[in-house]
This record gives sequence, C-alpha cells and structure tokens, in this order.
Amino acid sequence: MAGLESRKKLADWRTMQHRGRNKILKASRDPVARARLLTEITSSRPVTLHISEADRASALASLPAFLFHGPAATDPGRSNQHRPCLPSFLATFPPEIRNIIYGYAISYPTCRNLYDYYYDQKEKARAKVELRPRSGNTKVSRHSKVALRTPTILLLCKQITREALSVLYLQPFVIDRIPPWIMGNPSPLSLVEFISRPTFQNLRFVQIKISLGENNEFRSGQVWLQILNDVLEAWSQRNSLIRLQIMVKLSNVTRPNIWFYELEDYEKLVQKLSYFEFKHGLKPGLIRWEHWVLDLGYAYRVGFRNPVIRVHPDPYIWQGSVIEWL
Repeated sequence: MAGLESRKKLADWRTMQHRGRNKILKASRDPVARARLLTEITSSRPVTLHISEADRASALASLPAFLFHGPAATDPGRSNQHRPCLPSFLATFPPEIRNIIYGYAISYPTCRNLYDYYYDQKEKARAKVELRPRSGNTKVSRHSKVALRTPTILLLCKQITREALSVLYLQPFVIDRIPPWIMGNPSPLSLVEFISRPTFQNLRFVQIKISLGENNEFRSGQVWLQILNDVLEAWSQRNSLIRLQIMVKLSNVTRPNIWFYELEDYEKLVQKLSYFEFKHGLKPGLIRWEHWVLDLGYAYRVGFRNPVIRVHPDPYIWQGSVIEWL
C-alpha cells in the first residue's frame, strides 16, 4: 500500500480536478470568465522546458575539448605553405545566421520518429525476405537491432561540429512515448536500442513525460519503471545532465480501483528518480517535477490554487500513452 504522503498527493490531485471543473463550469456561465479561460488556453507562451542563462552557459562550457584544438593552418615542411587559406562558404555568414541554419539542419529526433524508423527497418527486412523465397532464412527477427545514424553535419569539420553541437546541446530531448512493444515480449524494447548509450550520456536537457492511471487492467506505472531502469542505468555510469524535467500525467484520479496500485508505482518512480538525483546528479536540484491531471479533453496543472488549464489537442500534454502500442 502507498504511503501517507502519496495518498495526500492523490487527494490534492482530486482537489485540483474539482477546481478545474469548477473553473470551466464558471466559464460556461460567465462571459468574462469565458474570455479569460480562452485567453489562457490559447496562450502564445507554451509550457516548455525553461533553460536559464546559467544552464545555457554550463551546456556550452561542456563541449568536447578536441573541437577547440586542431592542427596548424600551415605546415612549414610542405611546399604549399604559402598558399592562401580560403574561408569556407559557411564562415561568410554571421554567427546568428549560422545558428539558424544549424537549427534547421540538426535536432534531436522525436520518439515517434525513432519508432517509425524502427518499423521502416522491419518492413524493409521483411521485403528482402519476400524477394528471396528460396532462401532458407525466411523469418524476420523480432529482436533485430536498430541501425543508429550520426547526423552528417557532425562529420564535416571541427568548426561546424563545434557550432552545431552548441545549438544541439541547448535543445531538450523528449521521452514522451514508450518504445515499440513486440507481441510476445514481456516488456517494450529498451530505449538504448534506439539511441546509443554515449548519446544518452551526452544529453544536457531531457524531458520525460510519464502517463499514469490510464487503464484498469494495465499498470502503466510498471511499464514506465521498466523503461526508466535502462535509461537510469546508462546515466548512472556517466551523464552530462544539467536539467531533467519529469512531467507526470495523471488520468482517472477519482477511480480508487486504478490508483490502489498506480500510487505504489508512482512512489517507486519518485524514489528511483530521487535516488538517481542524489547519487549521480551533477548538482542539487537536477530534477524538476511537473504534474498534470487529465480530465477527458482538459488538463489541469497541479501546484496552483487556480489551476492552469490546457485543452485537447495540445502537443505538450497529449503525445502518446502506454496503451498506444498494444
């Protein structure tokens, strides 16, 4: 059974749902309240990971040292030592323009893109098997590895790699969906199969969006515990995290039959992440927590007496769930 503190949190979540519903009900009757609610829901300021100037400086200061040191431009032992060095085409643009170009050229993939790429690989492997009907091996492995790729822009030269990484390191990597769950497997595939372990360990800003309480017969908290085990194990060996934001999306908070077990899993998730922060975090306060109570097409943010409300569809709140791959 969940502890007293977790049961208090569940009561707070139910109170937040009640306040959010009252706020919407008031907006349905009062034109002034309705105008305020519509302004809040359609706010031009999205609720995203805020990166402070101190965190930005820490991220840029952690670029690999070898990118700042290279061979001399000329070598006295070579016959072409007096040949003038021509500036690169990209260097003719000011840094602000180059950063915009890098922003279009490189970014972390979404979980949806990663998993779609996995299924594309499976389809290509199946197509190859079908083109070789006489081959003895006519089965497509259910546990085949994902072919990992390095963006081409990071393989050109040190200057471009350094500048592109300075843009990439300031972007958060978002884990908002579980990996594909292959039929017959006891758990989803590991995230480390989609993103290499060194890439995980070099991430600076990460958002993890956990969905709980979605189903009466399926414990979503257990699934997220399995997913986080591989991620935290990789980070426990080495990590470069500057900020880790955990967003917990809470569904069906008024149904005790669901939350009798989900609350236990929520406790385990909090304990696991808090232990990682204490044992392997590079600085205190590494993790920021954020809770949203989902109520059909509305979401209420916990922690405010007057709850912040978002409405479906909102790409920040509704991305995907545990039962998406079942």
